[in-house]
Amino acid sequence: MRRLTYLALIFATFCAVISPASATISILAIVNGEPVTSYELEQRIALLTDATNIEVNDSNRQRIRDDALQMLIDETLKDQSALRANPNVRSVALAKANEFIEATFATETKTGAKVLRDRGIDPATVQSKYFTDLVWADFLRSTYRDKFAVIAEKIDAELIRLEKNASQPQIKLSEIVLTPGPNRSIEQTLALANEMVVAVRKGANFNAIAQQYSVAGSAKQGGRIGWVVISRLPELFSEAVISIADGAVSDPISLDGTIYIFRREAERKKGLADESQTRISLVRAIFPLPTNATNADRLEAAARIERDTETINSCEEMQALNDSYGSQTASKLDEIVLADLAPQMQKLVKELEDKQPSEPIAFDEGVATMMVCKRSKPKLNLPTRKEIEQTMLDKLFGTLSERYLLRLRRNAIIDLRG
Repeated sequence: MRRLTYLALIFATFCAVISPASATISILAIVNGEPVTSYELEQRIALLTDATNIEVNDSNRQRIRDDALQMLIDETLKDQSALRANPNVRSVALAKANEFIEATFATETKTGAKVLRDRGIDPATVQSKYFTDLVWADFLRSTYRDKFAVIAEKIDAELIRLEKNASQPQIKLSEIVLTPGPNRSIEQTLALANEMVVAVRKGANFNAIAQQYSVAGSAKQGGRIGWVVISRLPELFSEAVISIADGAVSDPISLDGTIYIFRREAERKKGLADESQTRISLVRAIFPLPTNATNADRLEAAARIERDTETINSCEEMQALNDSYGSQTASKLDEIVLADLAPQMQKLVKELEDKQPSEPIAFDEGVATMMVCKRSKPKLNLPTRKEIEQTMLDKLFGTLSERYLLRLRRNAIIDLRG
């Protein structure tokens, strides 16, 4: 299978028979003996512009064409290697690609294929891209089986690391990663990145652009990389994402010959462990005093509370003490969020050990002592093992894919004709 090529050539022949002047399909490149046609190129450009909303103009038209052609050449190389290694993957990948089209584009009243046709895109164009993604992933897994095998062993270590760093500030990001190609210099790649940023800031879909253009493994997830500890990012990255608001996109960042664009989704200033969300249950004993009580009265009440609590070490005893004082104020306070308390009370509760009476505290109602009965720290919302595995797979796919594709390009026989 070579996606659209054979259908396109048949169609071109048909057009030539019925109307020679209307036959516009031509061969633009031959990749290891396999053609890439002008019809495929036109369709890929249509897909790119539809997905990214990047405005095509005189200054970028040729570059977009070159990018689209290189994508088709690279996909041909990937298909050839993957199907040569495992021809049996073809039918499964085709079925999954068609399912993905329906899941992604279908509406209540139209199939995914109909939606694409209405947008001027041949469904086979989208099918071919998904097909390549699937067979290439299968190929990389098989070729680098040993590298993928150790991921399971790394998940536990990653969970431990996340728990250890739970209180560190975190940021949720999506990324677009661009590298120069055979027909695109680093300067042109930076220009492309700037166009993407402009398009996104005008409302273009960041995740759709990432899916089409990004070379990172996260491209399959629309560039979504999830929560990361800010301190683990390179300084250039952390400075860029800290300085923008949630929902905003960074300017392009150039690092080691690669261009990065980030969209900031959200931030956790205290990481996964926000102490202010701790829930506490308190019990208090209040020695009631009139509002006009003198300082001497309050000092005497405080001294009595200190004597009465010397041997108290349970919440039940504290509640009984409150009853003995004849206080009309409720003794027990359940499930209070620490952040809802006044700052001074937050400080007192943080420093107070459980089941330990506090020093006497003056209130309008009198003098009181408090005890923490139960303290429920916020649960760590750690990612699941599946989520961690997906993140690791994406990183590994991105690295291995770029490395192997460079090898294929070096060894390929590519005849560019237009």
